[in-house]
Amino acid sequence: MDLREKLISNLQRNNVLSQKGLIEMFDSTIGRSTVLMPFGGKTQRSETQVSVQKLPVGNHFTNTASIMAYGYNPDISSWSPYHGAQYAVVEAITKIVAAGGRYNKIRFSFQEYFEKMTENPFSWGKPTAALLGALQMQHDFCLPAIGGKDSMSGTFGDINVPPMLMAFGITTVDAGNVISTDFKRLGNYVYLIKHTHNHDYTPNVEQLKQNYDFIADSIENKSIISAFAVGFGGVAEAICKMSFGNELGVELMFSERDDYPLEKFEEELFYLSYGSVVVESTAMLNFPNAVYLGHIVDDKSIMVVSKQPDNATHLIASCSLDELYEANTEKFAQIYPTKK
Repeated sequence: MDLREKLISNLQRNNVLSQKGLIEMFDSTIGRSTVLMPFGGKTQRSETQVSVQKLPVGNHFTNTASIMAYGYNPDISSWSPYHGAQYAVVEAITKIVAAGGRYNKIRFSFQEYFEKMTENPFSWGKPTAALLGALQMQHDFCLPAIGGKDSMSGTFGDINVPPMLMAFGITTVDAGNVISTDFKRLGNYVYLIKHTHNHDYTPNVEQLKQNYDFIADSIENKSIISAFAVGFGGVAEAICKMSFGNELGVELMFSERDDYPLEKFEEELFYLSYGSVVVESTAMLNFPNAVYLGHIVDDKSIMVVSKQPDNATHLIASCSLDELYEANTEKFAQIYPTKK
């Protein structure tokens, strides 16, 4: 499978597929408090990762809004409930920060859902490990959980739900400081604010704090104008979905080295890099964890270009936004058709 086919296949994964038709069955404009529509850009195709609603103040005016996001990955949680809970918290925080919030003001509510408790000690160990993982993140970030719900009966016959601790993060934000996920302007720079996990695969909290502060500061000074928290589909998913909203393509630049072959570049495009954020910047970024990916171009496609030592370039892969969007929407649209 070449890189072009991988980009398409990645967008067809069940946890990456667009749920636009289902989401459109619910009216997001009720109460006129909505700050971000569920899908952004002129085509309304770039999915929003947070819920932002202005606070009710009767007949008065306010720019204060609530911002909420969730985090959970069943694959990580099935491998390790401890790590799964940690990255659920990290995912919720990262989505809020990517939209303009500050991490140090977030409060959490957790939803737990596990198999029936039996005489098997492993059935008790899974929720214990998950709660310890979530508690560790609360301790490291100095952020409390103010409520939650326990559901301990996720068993039918010999079928069990995957271990689940879902984190819901919420805080307040100035609505004027909120940004959406869709790319905005030709020529702008695309960066990855990269999180590198610890050797034991736990989140690098100190690095995340630095990244979060940098992103929040850059959003406030208007140098970062769109952002997408990396999820199931990695950097590739983020870039594609950010491009859909305003039909702005991206030229991704790959510079091959002896220690950085094309295979490594492709791996990083699809890597499950929770805590990382793809951002659109109006200027070059001077930050240790900012990795330059490419720039926005006047071409409705995602292109990967290789830069040679003599500065010559050649095209490695190219895929039109129309083809990528169709791959991302076709399957679920058969069940929940999108509005025309």
